[in-house]
Amino acid sequence: MRKKFSTINILDEICSSNFDQICQNFSEINYSKGQLIYDLDHNEDLIFIVKKGKIRIYLALEDKEFSLAILEPGDIYSTHTRAYVEAVEDVTLLTMPTEKFHLYIATHSALSRTIISVLGELLKQSFSIIENLVFNDISGRLINFFLQEARESGQVTDEGIILNLDLTMEQLATIVSASRQTVSTIVNSMQRANILQKQRRGVFLIPDLDRLKNFSTF
Repeated sequence: MRKKFSTINILDEICSSNFDQICQNFSEINYSKGQLIYDLDHNEDLIFIVKKGKIRIYLALEDKEFSLAILEPGDIYSTHTRAYVEAVEDVTLLTMPTEKFHLYIATHSALSRTIISVLGELLKQSFSIIENLVFNDISGRLINFFLQEARESGQVTDEGIILNLDLTMEQLATIVSASRQTVSTIVNSMQRANILQKQRRGVFLIPDLDRLKNFSTF
């Protein structure tokens, strides 16, 4: 899966001068790091936009969790899915009842097109996540994550591609649906093989994408 849920910043779109009235009708709510914001038992039907911080969208079955996305400022989601929503760090959300939001976008065709584009990205990512979980082990999911980030946001240098993930090892583990210890072990193996170089917290250098793609921990 990708770290960034969408390439479109809905917050910038909605709070532009064209949609001032919509922006002013969102309610602002704060949550603390680690707090479960929405679960399967909630009865609120809301659209929400991340204003500050990061949240994790995930599915849970018995003792297993499957991460769907890490939402960052500008990302939009809704509460009527069967997913859990958790604050990865201190978070501020802008919320609005779904029905009220639908009324706004029905009368603003430009905003409606933007929302459709975001939903299209979500659907595409959902299929990628399912494929990744079904056909890849943890090592494969981690490799795919690094490759995806390298293609979408990596900084090309003479030494290789730099990834500024801004993630702790624990957060990285939640993204690939694995334990922190397992992810740490795999990352250490990559470093020993010079597949991955950790420059500082959350920042990695990939010297060769092909070597990363073909890396095996076995």
